[in-house]
Amino acid sequence: IPAVPVDADQMEDEAVAELTRVLQEALPPLEAAGLTAEAELLRGRPSAAIVDDARIWQPDLIVLGSRGHGPVETAVLGSVSAAVVDHATCPVLVARSDHASRVILAEDGSPAGMAARDVVATWPAFAPLPVLVVGVVDVAAPWRSGIAPTMFAAAMDVYTEMLANARTTHREIVAATEAYLRAAGRTADGELREGDPSDQLRHAATDPAGDLLVVGSRGYVGVSRLVMGSVAHSVLTHAHCSVLVVKSSHDAH
Repeated sequence: IPAVPVDADQMEDEAVAELTRVLQEALPPLEAAGLTAEAELLRGRPSAAIVDDARIWQPDLIVLGSRGHGPVETAVLGSVSAAVVDHATCPVLVARSDHASRVILAEDGSPAGMAARDVVATWPAFAPLPVLVVGVVDVAAPWRSGIAPTMFAAAMDVYTEMLANARTTHREIVAATEAYLRAAGRTADGELREGDPSDQLRHAATDPAGDLLVVGSRGYVGVSRLVMGSVAHSVLTHAHCSVLVVKSSHDAH
């Protein structure tokens, strides 16, 4: 049983007083921007408390800051933003700057990707921002998958055909998303990239202070993410710009 410090009550009172002050200082800037704001001090583990409170309030969006933890720090110290993204059912914005001047939308044709597309197309906040739709062809050479050297020739033929099909499919997805956004009144351009999806999406964000990456998430957590990987989680962990993660209604949990 962990020892309880003799001054635990005093420490709690000081923490409550400090956090109450922080909350009260946060209200005036929000109200000055024309928003209706209320303050609430939660208790418990931050990520769990935020997600539990969100289940009651049913918000359209959760906004969090980020201390910029990398993959090692996130694994060792934990990350409130990553944990909230994992478990929240609504979109989560992890803000790393105080404004957005361009939206970079990751689109792969999946339900989560289309959910992210719909957020960009329908939320008024995105109306004045130019949108770059990015599709990424995941180029994985066949010899990286354990194919025996004697099968290289046949494997390369299949790989070349799969790559050509993937390029065509992703190009069509990007073009369709561009048209969808323009029909919704957005200014949209498209770009097709090749390589690791999370790396390419991060490279597409060239202005950390002004770019906003919008990605869909299939909702993989825990062991599922370790086995299947998660582009959204990788982007969230490594990107230097703000990231908005959107889950499809089918995958949200």
